[in-house]
Amino acid sequence: MRPRPLNKITKGGFMKNFIKTLIIVSAFLSIGCMQVFATNISNEITTQVNTTNNITDLADYQEKAKGIRAEINALSEQIKELRTYNSSVNAKLKALNEKYKTDKSVISSDTMKQIKELRKSIKSVEAEEKTVTEESTIKALVQNKEYDKALAKLNETLENKKARLKTLQGRNAIWRQIDALIG
Repeated sequence: MRPRPLNKITKGGFMKNFIKTLIIVSAFLSIGCMQVFATNISNEITTQVNTTNNITDLADYQEKAKGIRAEINALSEQIKELRTYNSSVNAKLKALNEKYKTDKSVISSDTMKQIKELRKSIKSVEAEEKTVTEESTIKALVQNKEYDKALAKLNETLENKKARLKTLQGRNAIWRQIDALIG
């Protein structure tokens, strides 16, 4: 058997597959950057948590809580962005599915199979069990001057947000692969 000429390889979609691979790799790299950012913030919070022993002053509590709340808000924004992107790709996929029902030439059947497999794998990205910390609980602890417990509840909320972000990042990586396939 002799090797195929280069022009036949490019006509067969080599460049298209190469570009899709580049998109997927860049999606994974961006997720890695987000995880590094979250880890750095986590280390800062761990330092803050280790210094929150026997807080008896409301001002001390407020100062320490400010940093935790800022991180919670930053994580909430990241979660919101991931959800927005995932929803937009889901909407594109629904529109494509509707077109595919009437016109099978819109996308190849192999690509549709890949998309279906990726959709199944989204469900396999497990969300960690989380306990919901209500803001009213934290406020009640502060009113009772139980600042250490209030900070512990804030940190619990922070850890829950981190777990949720990690789950969404995993799902987002799959949605990015789907987006690359439907282009």
